[in-house]
Amino acid sequence: MAYRSSGSLTRIAQLLKLTPSAVSRRIEEAEARLGIALFAKTGNRVRLTPAGEYVVRTAERILADLERAETVATRLGSNVREVVRIGMAAYRNFSWIPEFATHLRKVAPHIAIELAVDADGAGIDALKAQIVDVFITPHEAAPQTSRTELFSDELVALVAPTHRLAERRALLPAEVGAEVFYTYSLAVAPGFEYQKFLQPAHVNPVRYVMVASPETAAAAVRGGQGMTILSRWCVRSDLEDGRLVALTLGERGVKIRWGALVRAGDEKRSAANEVAQQLRAFFASAKSARTSG
Repeated sequence: MAYRSSGSLTRIAQLLKLTPSAVSRRIEEAEARLGIALFAKTGNRVRLTPAGEYVVRTAERILADLERAETVATRLGSNVREVVRIGMAAYRNFSWIPEFATHLRKVAPHIAIELAVDADGAGIDALKAQIVDVFITPHEAAPQTSRTELFSDELVALVAPTHRLAERRALLPAEVGAEVFYTYSLAVAPGFEYQKFLQPAHVNPVRYVMVASPETAAAAVRGGQGMTILSRWCVRSDLEDGRLVALTLGERGVKIRWGALVRAGDEKRSAANEVAQQLRAFFASAKSARTSG
C-alpha cells in the first residue's frame, strides 16, 4: 500500500522501484479497467477519490487476511494444531497476554492465540461471524453463545491527581452534575454506570464529550479536565503509576464480572473452550498471587 506511506507520485515510484511515468501508467490502466477515477492529482501529489479509498481499504483487509493465513500456516506446520483468535469488548487491555501465552504453551502447547484488536467494534457479532473464537466481555452471554466466568471487577470514576475530587474515596452521583464527562459510548448497558449510578439519582454531567475509545477517555482525563467511568482492571497500570485516581461509585460501588464467551455450537473440548477454561485458571492464579503478595 505505497499510497498510505507517501502521497506523492515520486515517493510512490521510489517505494515501488518504478519511474513516476510508469506509476502514472499503472494508475491509468487500473482506472481504465474499472471505468472509474481512483486518484485525483494536485500538482505532484495525489489523493484518493471515494471509490479509490474503498478499493484501498478492501485491499488492506485482503492483505491482512493473507498475512494472518501465512502466520496460521506457519504455526500449523509446527506442533501447533489450533489457532484461537481472542477479541475483547471495548477495552483494549492486552498487557496480560504475554503471560497468558506463556501459561497456555505449558498446559496446551497445541494451541496458539492471536489478538483480534480490530474486533471490538463488532462486539459479540464478531464471535458469531467467526471473526474471533473467544470474546472477553463484562456483558452477559447473548443467544448462540456460552460464557465462562473469569473474574470480578468494578466500575470506577477516574480523575487526574490534580482534580478537585482526587482526595475523595467515593463519588456521589450529585457531584457528576458539575463535571465534563468523557465517554466512548452513549448506549445504556444493563448493569453499568448509567443504570446503576446516574439514572437512579436523575443526574447527568454538565456535558458529555464523545471520544473514540476508553483509552482516549482515560487520556483526556489525565490532562486534568473532567472525568470518566471505566473498569478498574483495564486502567490498573494508570492507577499504579499515579497517572489517574479512582473513586468508588457511591458507597457500595458498581460491580461487574468479566467472562469469556464462545459460540454455543462449539464442542466442549474445542480449542476455543479450552482457551476459555485456561483464561479462568490464569486469572484465578494471578489474583491468588496478588493476594498472597
